Amino acid sequence: MPAYLERPIEVFRIHPAVLWVSALIGLLLQTFLPLVLPLARLMDFPLLVTIYFALVRRNKIFGIGLGTVMGLLQDALSHGYIGIFGMAKALVGYLGAASSLRFELESVVARIILTGFFVAIHGLALAGLDRVLLDPPPRFEPLTLASSVLVNVALGLMLFIILDRFRHPA
Repeated sequence: MPAYLERPIEVFRIHPAVLWVSALIGLLLQTFLPLVLPLARLMDFPLLVTIYFALVRRNKIFGIGLGTVMGLLQDALSHGYIGIFGMAKALVGYLGAASSLRFELESVVARIILTGFFVAIHGLALAGLDRVLLDPPPRFEPLTLASSVLVNVALGLMLFIILDRFRHPA
């Protein structure tokens, strides 16, 4: 009978103040930066915060809760319907925490692929929710989704390097 080797799963802790400050800064940037810089409408800072903390904490319940809270706060600060971002970010938080148990996240390549995948899932979930829930569904634009993936992956890599300085082994 072969013996299966399991790699140890490294769980990190981040001070709760870092979580709250990064969430607040992400929400403020998401709210006010597109007013100054039109390209910022492609950026999704609350999504990147959700992805990072779901990957680092490796807890599915935490990922769902953080995604829901970040999405609902983003909904409250935007001019859209309440709940759309909350549902999409809850899905991404769950998938991020679940996938962090399977992949080694110290690799930059893994971070790029996972961040791109989660941004694409978030965009597709938003498009699907808009199509199902809104009366005249907005047009789906794949080029905007692809641009958003590229911009958020680049931004996420920079953000993840900054936030990595605050994590400690559990």
